[in-house]
Amino acid sequence: MPTSRYALAGIILTLSLAGCGARDGVRLSDTAVTVPEETAFALPPPGGPAVVSIVERRFSNSTQQDILLFTSASTPGQNVLRVQMFGPVGLQMDGQKALGYSSVRASDIAKEMRRELPGVALAQSPLYLQNNYGPFSYAYGRGHGNDACLYAWQQIRSPDEARTVFQNRGTIQVRLRLCEDGASEEKLLGTMYGYTIRGAFNAAGWNPYGEPPSVDPTLGRTGNPIYPKREELRDAAIVAVEVTKPRPFVRQSQAVGVEKVETARQASSSETVPLPTGTDIGGVVVPSPDCMTQSEGTTQCK
Repeated sequence: MPTSRYALAGIILTLSLAGCGARDGVRLSDTAVTVPEETAFALPPPGGPAVVSIVERRFSNSTQQDILLFTSASTPGQNVLRVQMFGPVGLQMDGQKALGYSSVRASDIAKEMRRELPGVALAQSPLYLQNNYGPFSYAYGRGHGNDACLYAWQQIRSPDEARTVFQNRGTIQVRLRLCEDGASEEKLLGTMYGYTIRGAFNAAGWNPYGEPPSVDPTLGRTGNPIYPKREELRDAAIVAVEVTKPRPFVRQSQAVGVEKVETARQASSSETVPLPTGTDIGGVVVPSPDCMTQSEGTTQCK
């Protein structure tokens, strides 16, 4: 009897502790979160397409961002610039799921295109292309209505001979899914040429770009002339004209005020000189020219 009583008490205590530790409601995962636009690992070129939202997923070996882009197309799906950065994410992600890494393969790219653009016939370009981060490739096709669609891929990774345990480590993989109404192939391709990577791991030795290229050995050596391109000459001439073109001299005339002096006109003998009309003249009488003043002070007129 005492044994069963102790067993019942233990069960009640276990249920009580379980009830205290339980949480009501839905539990959110912290492996996929929405982050602000200013934390984007990469940005599209100036002029768009605009960034709508960013979904970030964290793994034990990498961090991935789906940078959702504005779309005006009627083809189903979301335009996205996906950036996967492989490197030391930190001890806080130990024990989490790892993101599978593999080099770019034709079979994997074909699966990605079918998943991102179902029902759209894409043809891979046979051209070798290269942007600021190295070589890349793409496939192009027509979507619904007047839509033009592009799927591009790129891997940024230093050469194998330059990779060591301590330097030139890390990898960046980029995918671009882009559809636009009435766009040309050249316009869509401009996004791959103009996007900018702005994220990096703050760790020594993480450098997927490899060593900077060395200076051309022919630079400064005799017998190796360097001629300017025609475009450079044209641009230099335009700048020179803008800098050296003299400003036109405008002569400002200064008006000199000349005071006009009118000479007093002498009245002729036949004209009558008007008398002053003031009240202070009293009884002054002006003799006519035909009158003569005598020595006694009397006036005699003819």
